[in-house]
Amino acid sequence: MLKINTEKKYRYRYMLIYFFIVVFGIVTYSLDLYPGGHQIDYFSDTQSITITKKDIFHSEQYKIDKTEISTLKVALIEYELTFLKELWLFGIFVIGMLFVNLLSLLDQDKIKLTLLIYAIYIIIFIVGFFVYINRLNFMNEVMGKLIV
Repeated sequence: MLKINTEKKYRYRYMLIYFFIVVFGIVTYSLDLYPGGHQIDYFSDTQSITITKKDIFHSEQYKIDKTEISTLKVALIEYELTFLKELWLFGIFVIGMLFVNLLSLLDQDKIKLTLLIYAIYIIIFIVGFFVYINRLNFMNEVMGKLIV
């Protein structure tokens, strides 16, 4: 039966990894620090919507007049942003769990099972990566039509 090593020295290592996974997930989610990070601000006093495109080193702001079409496109962009943030957070947890499982299985000298689980995680990562890139490209295409 597969069980995580609960010796005292291993328990602290796993707790430390879990702590870093949670902290990194919270920081990137709350500060919009993920690939394709955008922020949408609706201003009720003016007739405009501001979209801020954030990169690690700089950001760009776009002001868009509120019309029915632009509001619908911004709502679509906001939906895609929510999906991308959730997928990014899920990816952080999957990669973190990969390391925890890998360490646990290697500590127990279960090489075949380690390779099988590692292959499953690689497939999940590749599929998630392509879904993320596809949704990011779609969002940028909608945003490009909105800004022009």
